[in-house]
Amino acid sequence: MDKYIIVGRKVDGGGTKFLHHDGSVTTDPAKAGAAGRALDVEFIGKTVVELSRGGPLDENSPEYQKAAEVLRQAMAVLPMDPTHDLNDPEIERIHDNIQVKLVWDQRVKNTDEDDANTRTLVVPVQDTLAEREDYFSTQINQPGFEPPLTYTLDQLMIKHFFDGILDEAMNEAQTTGTDLPDATKQAIKTRVNALWSQKTSIFQDLGSEDEEEDPTRKSMARILTSPVSAFHRAVGIYITNMCD
Repeated sequence: MDKYIIVGRKVDGGGTKFLHHDGSVTTDPAKAGAAGRALDVEFIGKTVVELSRGGPLDENSPEYQKAAEVLRQAMAVLPMDPTHDLNDPEIERIHDNIQVKLVWDQRVKNTDEDDANTRTLVVPVQDTLAEREDYFSTQINQPGFEPPLTYTLDQLMIKHFFDGILDEAMNEAQTTGTDLPDATKQAIKTRVNALWSQKTSIFQDLGSEDEEEDPTRKSMARILTSPVSAFHRAVGIYITNMCD
């Protein structure tokens, strides 16, 4: 497998690993009756936020080693060829050989002059971004395309946001004298939801975090209702360039 990228695991993707209360990492959602924590881009973002609260860790310290290892487990090897068999054992061998290096940006506060800042920009492995650029260059230049780095959760977020706007618009129309019975409102919303399903990968809405039983869907539901969790996911996606 010559062409692949190493990115954060998608929240709603398969192959998620879980961090358990005893520090072990497995593909089982629960251990000894206790649910594990999904290792995905939300976890990566939350960990990075926590690491940014403190100062840099020594590379040889247990804290650094623990953080680097659990972040490695939250990443995925993604073949550039969409038809590649995801059960290919080479994918796991490549993943086992990943080394995660953590670097903290620096800011030195000076009393008599401007701050001295160091910003670290990581350039990905040769040609990995070029592959995606080549793909997007084959698409027609016109409004209405799906933005790069758009995932199912983003579509759901937009849908919920649009639902609110639609409700507000119909309520305002009623206050100005337009007759919109509840049955008409529901028919409009039903048709809009059907169009969302046809034009996106969304076929059903999630329940609440408490209603969902599957840990992956619980994570998705949490991100849709918690701005902090959504922020952690965004940090995880962008710090790893993208997710699978």
